[in-house]
Amino acid sequence: MRSPLTRPYTLGLAVLILAASSLSAQKLRPTLDVQTATGQTTFHIGERIALKLIFTSPNDRQYRIAPWSNGRGGEFDFESFDVRPSAGWSDPLATYFAQDFLKTGHGWSWPPLLKSKPVELSIDLNQWVRFEQPGDYRVKVVSHRVSGLDRSGLQSNVLDLHVLPANAEWQDAALKRVLQQLSSSGSVSEGATADLRYLATPAAIDVMTSELREGYAFIASECSMGLLGLPSSMRDLAIASMNHRIDEPDFPISPLFFGTLSLLHVSAGSTAESIRQQRRAFDAILWPTVFSSIEKKQPLARAETVQTMLGYGRNISTPEIQSQMASLLSASFLNLDDRSQIDDLRQHWDLLRSPGILPALETLARRPTANYGGAGPYSTEDLKSAAFRRWYELDPAEARSEILSQIGSAAPSLSSQALTFLPAEPLPRFELIWAEAFVRTTEQLQDDTLGSLLIKFGTGAATAQMIAKLNQPPTPYSCMSRALALAYLVRFSPDDARPLLEREIATRETECNDSLLRWVSEHVTAPVLNEVAVEALNNADPGTVQDALQYLKLYGTQSDEKSIWDRYVKWTRTWSGKADILDHPGPGLVACGEVCIGEDLGTALLANQGWFADQTLISRVLHSCVGKQVCERLKEVVRSAAPPYQVVLPDTAEPLGIAFTQSYNVAQYAAVSRDLFEAKISQYPPGTKFVLFRSGPVTGDQRKLEGEVEAIFEKNGMSLEKPVS
Repeated sequence: MRSPLTRPYTLGLAVLILAASSLSAQKLRPTLDVQTATGQTTFHIGERIALKLIFTSPNDRQYRIAPWSNGRGGEFDFESFDVRPSAGWSDPLATYFAQDFLKTGHGWSWPPLLKSKPVELSIDLNQWVRFEQPGDYRVKVVSHRVSGLDRSGLQSNVLDLHVLPANAEWQDAALKRVLQQLSSSGSVSEGATADLRYLATPAAIDVMTSELREGYAFIASECSMGLLGLPSSMRDLAIASMNHRIDEPDFPISPLFFGTLSLLHVSAGSTAESIRQQRRAFDAILWPTVFSSIEKKQPLARAETVQTMLGYGRNISTPEIQSQMASLLSASFLNLDDRSQIDDLRQHWDLLRSPGILPALETLARRPTANYGGAGPYSTEDLKSAAFRRWYELDPAEARSEILSQIGSAAPSLSSQALTFLPAEPLPRFELIWAEAFVRTTEQLQDDTLGSLLIKFGTGAATAQMIAKLNQPPTPYSCMSRALALAYLVRFSPDDARPLLEREIATRETECNDSLLRWVSEHVTAPVLNEVAVEALNNADPGTVQDALQYLKLYGTQSDEKSIWDRYVKWTRTWSGKADILDHPGPGLVACGEVCIGEDLGTALLANQGWFADQTLISRVLHSCVGKQVCERLKEVVRSAAPPYQVVLPDTAEPLGIAFTQSYNVAQYAAVSRDLFEAKISQYPPGTKFVLFRSGPVTGDQRKLEGEVEAIFEKNGMSLEKPVS
């Protein structure tokens, strides 16, 4: 017989066990502790409240964290705040963040939150909360930067703050301290800049508007946010101060200044669409106001102000204003920084194109190249290239003469990539000079420049020197020079090139085999490269196979299709029934490895330059694919293959750098030259319809390119629908 005490005892034990289990589950959650950075809890209105957030994990295996912080609105903005009472404070940047912003990220993996290593972050509460009334407030932080939790995130302890009114004596002392720190520091003090940003006094406003002269500087960005975060009662003071700056002769009007003043005129509580409409209306008023101040500006301030006017160029509507802007831009051009000069030569050439700009172009083209061989979008070589290109348009003979004087030595200042606008022609008087220097040099940048010139302007007379270069023992960073020597042989002596290409691919010690064909093809293509690429499809090295596939995708011919298909079939048979291994590689398997080979094989069939992928081929490729990742990637390619076929042309205004090649995209194909694009269009059935997609400004260069491409479609009996300008 069961004792009458058994059931209550069992129930009580179950309750205790559940309670203990619940308590244990709570203890397994991470904790977030919030403190003020200094330990103080009493602050004045307008005083910076720096917080310290400390994240602690109960173990080393369950949670991960984004341990970075770049303030509100940035990539790592994961915090929100619960403030009680709900009155006496407001969100200082509600209107600013009501706009539609495109957020991007690095895709960095989040490290584990370790029990033994709590993560500490610093943020300023003032970016989210502006206290407007004195009193006692309770603040709780809600964070979503720890993964492995539910949607409610991680809540902190309650922080009690006492907020005092800001009297004039405290405000004056605070501003004086800020100015001393800013003037005495060798670099911008982030703490002092933040203190200035939140102070919100008439004197602080004047200081912030004065700092907007440097549009890309950290302090200018902080001061812009400080002005936009002001209480409504102080916005008129900020607007008045900024209007005063417009009239100052030595004050440049930066894009940041223009945008800040525009947003200060937006009504609080506006929606994103309303903000766009209000700013568009005010910009139409602000533009002529700033434009009228340009003549009074000193040279450097005038140059930057003209740049800003160009950036808001939709107001450049009448021929009279266009003429004035062209004159101002030409006169101030050499006072601009390199970045602005490159942008203008690419994006605003329609305004600049006149004999009046020639002296500035000649000056820029003759400047020494500081970062010799640099390939960035704003390198000095890129600037020289842009200047020479425009000079060549206006005065081809003189520009060509200067180019030859700069490249006709053993230490040329320009690579062939910087001279894409110059027609290729034999220059035998320079060839052996370049070849001897190319064989002798061990500097990578000089290698790149000399090799590229030999390929573009050579005659074949330096074949022996190229073979000698390839017979030298490989050294660190010599891959590109070897690729250049091979490219020269591919162009002028393919019979010599073939065995050397095969040897280079087979020699793993050079570490060049996974990019060799791609590097060579950036300078020259020929049947011998296709033959070697097809042979490399069955190479044991995955990098070599991928390099061959990437080359064949861009430069394949109809005769290459069967070889790629056979290799695809071989791959699918190898992995048939092993899709789980492909999608979830275990220890010892490269994360990409065979998955990438499968994707590259499939895309080399579906998006190849050499043939049109009809429905039969598409069905065969998709039917045979193995693994979720590979099949999804191939389906993504196929989705672009549906009519009406979208066409995306290179953006002639985009400063991508001299070593960057833009492609002519149609549907799933990417042609890397105009000739290849025309060859691809000719593969479509007559009468096929295409639609042009624009992503950049319609400059004179872009209109010319579109006209040339439109002629290609008409020649092939097809139509290209263009968007309404």
